[in-house]
Amino acid sequence: MTLSTEPSTIPKDPLLVLHGWGMNSAVWEPIVNPLETKFQVTWLDLPGYGQHKTVRAKNLDEIVTWILTHIKAPTHIMGWSLGGLLLQALIQQHPQRIKRVIMVTTTPCFSQQEQWKNAMPQAILNQFANNLTNNCETTIKRFITLQFLGVKGTKRLQNNLIHHILKTLPDKKALNTGLTLLKTKDYRKLVIPHQQLWILGGKDRLIPIKLHKDLSFLHPEATIKIISEAGHLPFITHPQQFMVIIQQFFDVNMSSKLKR
Repeated sequence: MTLSTEPSTIPKDPLLVLHGWGMNSAVWEPIVNPLETKFQVTWLDLPGYGQHKTVRAKNLDEIVTWILTHIKAPTHIMGWSLGGLLLQALIQQHPQRIKRVIMVTTTPCFSQQEQWKNAMPQAILNQFANNLTNNCETTIKRFITLQFLGVKGTKRLQNNLIHHILKTLPDKKALNTGLTLLKTKDYRKLVIPHQQLWILGGKDRLIPIKLHKDLSFLHPEATIKIISEAGHLPFITHPQQFMVIIQQFFDVNMSSKLKR
């Protein structure tokens, strides 16, 4: 019998990655290489965005159905901002298609309500909707700037992101659909049966850092990590810290699984 000298190849776990409102998969550029060394990654542009700008999905159910066409087997999913809201919709409707979940600077409910203060005022969301009517490009630029506010030394990163995003502006109908979801969807009662990681930015101007208390109450079994000097884009401004958190989450959960 001859023993093979070829190194064994262990298949990488699949990971589907969902971007946020106004962006596309180019936003993940700083962590593309480190993520792809660990996972079989699908960098998915949502309907109306990036490479899928001509794809139409006019409501949440159509978006979820379209995303499912890109899930061939149970997969880990990471959702950032609006992508995290869509991930919660996927968990609600198709939990069996999902392995572990990573929520990045997102929330169960983006819109402020009487019993939910750690969220965005409706007036800000309405302002974005009104501005889109006048000038889509300017609105996207302002939104990107807002995501970096309070984080030092990010001018080059801002300009680089603006350059990449403006190459393919999102479809205006997709932007309005996304804003409607941000204003109306509420997943505070959602039970998440998966191992879950929430990553927040300590200087995020869109997702108040006090949300971590609400998350601890809603999902006491969740792992919640805060990158204190980051804003709404921790994977751009603090990619190394971000990847350490991701790695630790999978290492700990894999270790627990092996022990069982």
